[in-house]
Amino acid sequence: MYKVLYTKLFAGQRLVHVMDFNNSQIIEFTMDELEKDELTKELKMYIEEIKEQIDSGYFDYDL
Repeated sequence: MYKVLYTKLFAGQRLVHVMDFNNSQIIEFTMDELEKDELTKELKMYIEEIKEQIDSGYFDYDL
């Protein structure tokens, strides 16, 4: 099970921080990394479902 914690703009790209509850870890990646095989299929599907919210800045957190 995955849940987006927050996103932020970093060097012109949106950096996504996701909690992986099954493996008790936080995964950090940019949206262009969805094309790579480093992320699980389940995570890619979850991100695709909420991609519009991510792109709109809904989860943005400015540190």
